[in-house]
Amino acid sequence: MTSAAHPVMQLGIIGLGGAARQMLPSFTSHPHVRITAAADPRAEARAAFKKEVGGRSFVDAADLCASPDVDVVYVATPHQMHRDHATQAAQAGKHVIIEKPMALTLEECGDIIATAEANGVHLLVGHTHGF
Repeated sequence: MTSAAHPVMQLGIIGLGGAARQMLPSFTSHPHVRITAAADPRAEARAAFKKEVGGRSFVDAADLCASPDVDVVYVATPHQMHRDHATQAAQAGKHVIIEKPMALTLEECGDIIATAEANGVHLLVGHTHGF
């Protein structure tokens, strides 16, 4: 049971590769996180997600970002896709957790930061494996 001080975050995952697989146990075991959706272009990855986690699945990241069942988006796609996926999420009003590296260039990082700030959402760059 959660309280108003500790609401359950509805988490959507973009990219169901290795990074997401490593994070799933942490997400699923946290009492204030509920994985509600995932997006990945690979049908087999979506099927495995639905079997294991049970949330909605999408082919396109934009559809996940538009979902009212998602409050926070975890971006775990290949690095060259980070800017597009993070900015889509922020523009949809979703908080963003993004795998490292944040993006491939400082300009792309600036775009992500500016979009998060303009849309009033939190942005967190995952750093756990760096430490």
